[in-house]
Amino acid sequence: MSGAAKRAAVLFFVSAFLLTLLVTAPASLLDRYLQSVSRGRLVLANASGTIWSGSATPALLRQEGYPLALPPLRWAISAWPLLGGSIEARLQWGAMQPESGMRILVSPGTVELHRAQLILPARIIEEVSPLLKPAQLRGQLRIQSEQISFSGRGVEGAATVEWQQAGSALSSVDPLGNYRLALNGAGDRIEIGLTTASGKLLLEGQGSWSAARGLEFRGRAQSSPGNHEALAELLRNLGPEESAGVHGFHITPRR
Repeated sequence: MSGAAKRAAVLFFVSAFLLTLLVTAPASLLDRYLQSVSRGRLVLANASGTIWSGSATPALLRQEGYPLALPPLRWAISAWPLLGGSIEARLQWGAMQPESGMRILVSPGTVELHRAQLILPARIIEEVSPLLKPAQLRGQLRIQSEQISFSGRGVEGAATVEWQQAGSALSSVDPLGNYRLALNGAGDRIEIGLTTASGKLLLEGQGSWSAARGLEFRGRAQSSPGNHEALAELLRNLGPEESAGVHGFHITPRR
């Protein structure tokens, strides 16, 4: 065998070896990458499969140091978009049907989510503002968005959050109700609108969140007819009475 043929053979086997490593790379590599970019706040526990097709249980490491487990996640990454310098994957959370799976597209400087659907425990709201931690919120959040993108310019797109069977350690009334949060990306801010779908506690309000300032929100709370006595203490804790039976509450960034 000539020298050129030997070099070609070595190059072929090295390329085949590297390709095999890439194709069979374990899913645990995604866990290491996610921990790196999130500074240890997000982990993929019990990761199995490969980086191309696998499953894991995502968890958010809370500020107190213990993890908050999220619904099981399955993913499948498409190879062809890599040739154009982007990553495309389909994500399936929890019991979501495969045909309704979320699609994520990562290109230089931008992350896009299409048909996003996610169910999370309400306790995750407390990570948005430390002022909410004493409330020990209960219930679940159903998040949906047709399309939303994140880039250096901020957030573009809209999402809705259905807070179902909402409750709090500050009230013996459980559940308090079902609520809807409308989120609209406005560059470096996310505008937030709160309305009540049903329940004993009626809530409404407007606010915004930004990485620079955190959560700023102003709302009003009152009891539905016949529930004032049961909710009187909670309403007093929320804020001062601004008009008959209506209490205002404010969430402002800590200075």
